Amino acid sequence: MQSEDANSPARRIYFPVMMMYLDEAGATRYYDEFVQRLSEFMGVIRNPEVLAECVAVSKHCMGREYYKALMLCRKLIDYEDQRLGNVAPGVPADRG
Repeated sequence: MQSEDANSPARRIYFPVMMMYLDEAGATRYYDEFVQRLSEFMGVIRNPEVLAECVAVSKHCMGREYYKALMLCRKLIDYEDQRLGNVAPGVPADRG
């Protein structure tokens, strides 16, 4: 993902996590943006399962488990795409 591809709330969470994963030595440079974007996202989500995934993403980032955090960020992107109607053809759009 390139910075210009971070064009939705969930993707704006994914991008700094990806940067932390790619540049672990410089992870602190991306952490504040991650926290801000995650806080914004969590402020508008009401689904308890998605909120729990957000908390798990945060815990993984705090534990420097960036790959695990990225995998959960993909779930956030999928959830967001389904809610916004950005579902690829052939993919069921009925997840919670």
